Parts: sequence; structure tokens; C-alpha cells
Amino acid sequence: MSKEYVEMEVNGEKAYIRKDALGELKKVNAVVFDCDGVLIDIRGSYNQAIRETVAYFLETLTGFTPSENAVSKELIYLFRKTGGFNNDWDTTYTILLLILSRLPKQFQEAFEKYTSLSLGEADITRRFLSVKNGVRKEYDPTNLDLQMAKLEDVLKQFALTFDSFGIASLEDKLKNIPELYAAAKSWLAYPGEVGTSVLTTAFEEIFCGSQLFKVLYGKDPRFYNGRGLIENERVIIRPETLDRLTRIFGEANFGIASGRPAKLAEFTLKELLKRFDSKATVFLEDIEEVERETFRDQRVKVNLKKPNPFSLFHSLKALKHVASALYVGDSMEDAIMVKTADTVDSRFLFAGVYRHSDLKEDIISDFLKGEAELVLPSVNELPVVLNAVKGGETL
Repeated sequence: MSKEYVEMEVNGEKAYIRKDALGELKKVNAVVFDCDGVLIDIRGSYNQAIRETVAYFLETLTGFTPSENAVSKELIYLFRKTGGFNNDWDTTYTILLLILSRLPKQFQEAFEKYTSLSLGEADITRRFLSVKNGVRKEYDPTNLDLQMAKLEDVLKQFALTFDSFGIASLEDKLKNIPELYAAAKSWLAYPGEVGTSVLTTAFEEIFCGSQLFKVLYGKDPRFYNGRGLIENERVIIRPETLDRLTRIFGEANFGIASGRPAKLAEFTLKELLKRFDSKATVFLEDIEEVERETFRDQRVKVNLKKPNPFSLFHSLKALKHVASALYVGDSMEDAIMVKTADTVDSRFLFAGVYRHSDLKEDIISDFLKGEAELVLPSVNELPVVLNAVKGGETL
């Protein structure tokens, strides 16, 4: 740690307060929250959806069901740590392509062949099945379990080569196998929206479940019929936490800056979502709408998703009389976003939370090395720490 921290015990766990940030922390009168990992525990939903979607495509193509360790918790963490993988579709796509790039030549040749033959098929389901049936006919997955067992460390090493550019650098990393990369990109139709991209559609069906998927997207599921992983989610933030913060600030001055779709936030948070200023809440649809408008008006493609601070600034504009605002996040990508925002508007501070992370010790270490102003067990400890800071308690 290059900065000094004060340690404080809260609910049996440690909070860390950066000494040189105490003055700014005393001014905090607004909070913007990330959603996933902060307001909602996603360990059994989004994280699991990455693993299950990768496994689904591998099993579809090869007939082999990979173990849970094929896409480990540590691997997902390493991708998120880069700052370039806030989008779980991107993470799923990248991990899947890296695995396909390491499968035997016999598989790669069959996959490239049948993907090429299916290009004339407009329907994504028929194209999907055409490639599946062709590859299954020509590829023998015997001993694939042994090859997959060797892949975990290889994938982790790959993850360490990525940075905040994320998926944008994937093509360069797979430039030695351009035919396979082109075939996978074509077959999965990624990037693409639900209904046009095989990967995006399958991921959302697995995450939402067949019933919610139909309600949200107005389409029948094509690849998965069953219970959605979203049902595993649990709300982290308690109403009394917002009550206590309101008393500290003198008003309810809360926003949300998240890459999660709004309807999925509503599904899990329910009535609690109304406690946040609707003008200060930014979800995936809001970000994508501005991206589309920019392209329409200026013919320029922009990426305003994290770690771009667009959502943070948008939320800040709607909050009231902000002297200093705390952004509460659960990843290094969130910390990077706040540092980027700080070059334009220095009113933002960062609080990293760790209790609902799969790798608590690692994320604590990363937050401290990254010089976060606060590191907390969860969002529910925030009122206690802010009271201590603002009340001038000996820290």
C-alpha cells in the first residue's frame, strides 16, 4: 500500500479508511451505487451464467460436458480485474473463443467447414443446429476431458494479458488463427442483440429462465427452457441502510450507475428501486441509447460503458447540492471509472465492497493497492463508517 489506511471493525469485519481522504469523506452528501455485487448478490446468477453459457456451447459442439472448474471463479475475477470486461456477454464470448482456439485441429477444421456451409441460413436456430450436427458428425471428443483439465492455467495467463480495452483486443490475440476466429464470430453472431446473436440470446435465456425471457424480450426461448439463474439473486442493501444515509445527508440523495438492464434490476430490487432518484439512475438501455444517438448524429461509434465514466456523470447531474459523492462498487473496473472521472470532476470518491465477492482477500488487496478512499465489507456498513468520519471520532 502506498497510502496509509485506518482500520475499523464493523460487524466483525474490517473497513479501511484512507487517511489523506478523511477531509473529502467528511463532505460526502450523495452516493451513487453500482448494482451488481453492491445492491444485488450476483454470485449465483451472472457469474454462474458465464460458466453455464460457456459449458452449453462446448457441450453443443463436442458432446463433452466440461467441469465447473473449466471456467473458475478466479478466471472470471481476473477478467473483471482488467477493467475491460464489465459486460458479461463479452466475458463469456472471450472465454469461449479462447477455449475453442485451444481445441484439437480436428475440431477446428470441422467447425470452420460447417460454419462456412451455414452462412446462407438466415435463421439463427437453424444455423446453430446445422453447425452443431456437422461438427458432432466429424469430431471425436475422446480425451477432451484431459485437454480441458490443462486449460485452466492457460486461460488465466490469457486473462492477465488483457487491459481496459477488453474485447477490442481479442482479434489481435487470436491473429494466428484468423479462420477459426472468423468462424466463431459468424456462428455466434457476436456482438449482437437478443434474437440476432446466438451467444447473447442463449446467455439471456439461461440467466432469465424461459418465462422471464419471454416477458422481457417478447420471444420464445430457442436454446434453453428452465429456471433462470436470476432467481438465485439476493438483495444486499437493506432499507434501513438508505434510511440511515438519508439522516446523515439530510435528504435521500442516491443514484445508480450500472451496466445492468433496467428491467432486470426491477425484477430483483422490486419496490426498493423506488428509493433511488429515478433521474439519477443509469442502466444499460440509457447508455446504449446515447451510443446510438452519437452514431446517428456524428457517425462516430463510441463505447460509453464502464470504465467510461459517462454513467457516473449522468447520475451526478441529477443529484442535489453535491459537495462530494461516493461511488460504491465491487470491482477494479469501478475504481478505474472513478479515477477517470476524477480527471474531469474531483468530487467523486470510491468505496470498494468485498463481502459478496468470490475472492474476498484478492479484491481487498486490489482496492488497497488501487488507493480506494474506502474499503468496506458491504454497502450496509457505509452509514456506520460515514458517521464515524463525519462525527470526528478518533480513527
